[in-house]
Amino acid sequence: MVSGAVSSSAVAGARVWDVILGDRFIAALAAPAPDEVLTALAEAAGDDELALEALVGLIPSGRTDPIDSFGLVWWTGEDSSTGVTAVVRGDAVVDLASPGGSRRFDARGIQPWHLADFDDVVALRITDAASPLERAPGSGERITHRRASLRASSIEWAAVPETADAAAPATVEIAVADTIVTPRPSRSATGEAGPNPDAEPKREPEPTSPGEQRQTESIGARFRVGIGPPQTVTVPVLIGRRPVKPRIGASGPQPELLTVSSPGAVVSGTHLELRIVGSRLVATDLHSTNGTVLRTGSGARRLRAGESIVVLPGSSLDLGDGTIVEILFALGAPGA
Repeated sequence: MVSGAVSSSAVAGARVWDVILGDRFIAALAAPAPDEVLTALAEAAGDDELALEALVGLIPSGRTDPIDSFGLVWWTGEDSSTGVTAVVRGDAVVDLASPGGSRRFDARGIQPWHLADFDDVVALRITDAASPLERAPGSGERITHRRASLRASSIEWAAVPETADAAAPATVEIAVADTIVTPRPSRSATGEAGPNPDAEPKREPEPTSPGEQRQTESIGARFRVGIGPPQTVTVPVLIGRRPVKPRIGASGPQPELLTVSSPGAVVSGTHLELRIVGSRLVATDLHSTNGTVLRTGSGARRLRAGESIVVLPGSSLDLGDGTIVEILFALGAPGA
């Protein structure tokens, strides 16, 4: 994990989470979470090239055996000062502290999950929505292992230097308050998962129905700007009056730049991002000057600056000055 101190708390009567600590993420899933999902997250804990899209894709959120509530925090770089991305679903919340104060990030009923980026985060906590925003200082028990798998009612991180004993094997057994710690398979130097004698026999995946297979094959969301031709999202797409790539290059494919006309300069230079996360299309307002309005069959609302939200076929994004981004069905999907 990026530099910092991690602790966990166990509160009687509070909701319990299965937690996986990785080099670049903390994931908390409503307990008891499926063993195969926790194993997949544990195996990804040491992946330095891990992309957020792949990480979120490990947590089921569709129609087949979804995880109803989970919280995930992913560091955008090795240095924690570069900010974090938070993803929440159901009753999970991420409490974030910055020099300007504290705030709570929740799902707000958004499906399949709510995603947003945050800068200058100095501390955070993944917990249940019923927990108070402010917590008693020092109430958690320190986790000194770099990677771990545990069960707790909240998991916390603070931006302080790690101690010398922070590096530890991926498979650990520790006692944290009343936390139940479950060992997970570690990866050997060859990249193969080591045996876990306490693990249950691996379940074979259920056969995929033809409908589910077609849905998987049709992933490749499309959009159209105005009356322009449909375009498929294969890499992140940055839309704006004069879009530019981020100055700090991120891992993964390079974004595509899409310039739109804005005679009144209402559309910001780099206004909106469209990106595939897991199997969903996510739109992010890139702190635009005049904002982005999402229109769906149930109404319209303005996105907050920097807010990310899943957009479905049939919805549209109004960037202003007559620039409308229409979300289309993927090729091969019903209604395309």
